[in-house]
Amino acid sequence: MDGFSTLQEVGSKAIAAATHIPIAHVEKILAKDFEQFQKPQFFGFVSILEREYKIDLSALKQEFLFARAEEEITQENNFDIAETGSKILEQRKELFKNKKVVYGVVGAVVVVLLIVIISSLDFSSSDEEKIEINNTAIDQAKKNLNLEPVHAGNVNEMMHDNDVESAEYGQDTQEANKSTAQSESVDAQEPVSSTEPMMPLYLRIIPKGKLWLGLIDGETYRRRVETISKPLILDPEKSWLIVTGYGHLDLECGDTTNKYREDRKLLILYEAGVCQIIDKEEFKARNRGKLW
Repeated sequence: MDGFSTLQEVGSKAIAAATHIPIAHVEKILAKDFEQFQKPQFFGFVSILEREYKIDLSALKQEFLFARAEEEITQENNFDIAETGSKILEQRKELFKNKKVVYGVVGAVVVVLLIVIISSLDFSSSDEEKIEINNTAIDQAKKNLNLEPVHAGNVNEMMHDNDVESAEYGQDTQEANKSTAQSESVDAQEPVSSTEPMMPLYLRIIPKGKLWLGLIDGETYRRRVETISKPLILDPEKSWLIVTGYGHLDLECGDTTNKYREDRKLLILYEAGVCQIIDKEEFKARNRGKLW
């Protein structure tokens, strides 16, 4: 049986009572609901569970790290897809602008040529109506416009090409709209992140009279002595070993308050938002063999 199965058999209530980890945190760990934890806080809870039940939870730590990495990759992929869709839409808009300019120039040339041709026609009444084209006027128009000769067949071909390009542009516009719709669909399917706030780290000692405290930094092993009669707030980001002169006090850790009413001194361990009473052997092991 692996370590995690052992925890599931023990149950959240029994684990919370034995380790002083809030039952809400224990239930989330057993459900593998990793989104609610910061990395230092989660690893702190796991180390307490390993020590309390003499089990190995390395696999659970790996699952936590993998879930966080997968979440970051998903967010990056969604961002890349949205950015790519925006770039494609911008390119389509630029292509539309360029084609409008080309269509405008071609249309203007066709209109000018038609006006020149019509204005140069000479109508006369006879048995048969004859239409003569003033070649001199057409040649002069060619020189002014600096264009190659245009025939009626060429004009029809140009108009046909315009219709083909217009159809192609309409297809391109549909593809751009389809791409935009797909991009918006991907954005709409993005997972909604939980709005539940993280559990804050907090550590405060409230004496029920004048109280002597011995405080040891769990990382640097620096010691200091405090005699307090008012609440004392300690840095919750650190680990602490605490010795009390006697046990009449309240201990606030995060959203949990533990009340002690004992005449003997207490040995307290604080890690990752969790406080617990430990024995002399464990205190010495964590304090390099010293009780104080």
